[in-house]
Amino acid sequence: MATQYGGGIAAWPVDNFVKENDFTGKTVIPFCTSASSGLGQSGELLKEKANSGNWLEGHRFNSNASDSTIKEWTDTLK
Repeated sequence: MATQYGGGIAAWPVDNFVKENDFTGKTVIPFCTSASSGLGQSGELLKEKANSGNWLEGHRFNSNASDSTIKEWTDTLK
């Protein structure tokens, strides 16, 4: 799940998406790009709002992350 974060909190469209969908049987890994802010508590807050799914620890990429950097991370998820 790609997300936009501000100050470690997910943007309201992401909150609404999570609240309105059922993640039962799904694995969810939040990730974002940011020049400064980290994930903060956003992953935990989204997990609470979802109330379903297997939520794993998320990852923050620098705003200029290369394709190879992102691929390296996604390869570790397999």
